[in-house]
Amino acid sequence: MSKKRVSFFKNPALVSGMIGLAGVVLFLAGCAAPNAQKRIAAFSTALSIATTNTTEAFETVDQKFYRTKVALLVNNYDEKGFNPNTEMHFLTGQDLAVREQLFKGLQRYAQKLADIMSDAQLKEFDAETKAFGKSLQKLSENDAFKNINSGASKANIDAFVTAVDVVGRFFIDYKRERGVREIVADMKQPIENICNTLISDIGQPMDKTGAGGFGLRNQSWIQYDVMLKEHISFIDRNKDKFDPVTKAEAIAKLPAIVEEQSKADLTLKATQDTLKKLRMTHDELVKAFDKTCPTLENLIAELIDEGKRVGKFYKSLAKE
Repeated sequence: MSKKRVSFFKNPALVSGMIGLAGVVLFLAGCAAPNAQKRIAAFSTALSIATTNTTEAFETVDQKFYRTKVALLVNNYDEKGFNPNTEMHFLTGQDLAVREQLFKGLQRYAQKLADIMSDAQLKEFDAETKAFGKSLQKLSENDAFKNINSGASKANIDAFVTAVDVVGRFFIDYKRERGVREIVADMKQPIENICNTLISDIGQPMDKTGAGGFGLRNQSWIQYDVMLKEHISFIDRNKDKFDPVTKAEAIAKLPAIVEEQSKADLTLKATQDTLKKLRMTHDELVKAFDKTCPTLENLIAELIDEGKRVGKFYKSLAKE
């Protein structure tokens, strides 16, 4: 007794359905994954631009502040001399180095996400990356690290320390078993905590009544106020001794100090805006795997724009 065979190819509906299913599978494999890869890579590029400019903004504000302090030292030397213990910098070398290390940590985190998504299919990170992770974890032992947002509550400080430790551990412990979507979801809170702490660390200047100021912006604003008062005092003490040209040059520095104070503050504020945009963009990054994600793509574009805006501020400040 022979069995009747039903040919797959003689059933048009079945063939059509299977072709359609195959098309969907091919679309998901060939379109969604490459789109996610491109979006993660775009996020990495945007974050690199933003954090590089942010680091340079801190350095530029500090260098400009130093040059202004030196100018005031020259002006007041005959009256006050030089005290080697005078603080000449807005941020110490260690203060700058710790913040730069944190920004490098964010950069490398984004770059590693892009690497995992790439054709390289990393099984684990190299020794240099793991060493970097260990250096991040040791930051909490640094006194300059403890100065970051030192006025925050103990709970917020503990959350920040934990967040930095989690990012450091990511570089040390990563294995291929974990996908990017899972990593981004797990890192959402740590990245938020780091961004929030740095935003609070930058703070805000005091208002017109002298109240409400805190953080680096307030520190910068106050120190420029002090410099302005010192320069006014210098002019008042010596105005009868100046020749007309010297007197005019000394007076012309007064509005220059005020303008520089404003530009330094705007540079730090733009740095805060970049960190806020970075936080928002990372919060949306898990959607990189969706078929469409206009919000994420818009945020990536805005993050690049914010990074460039910070760059314009610090470059204009550096030119003067």
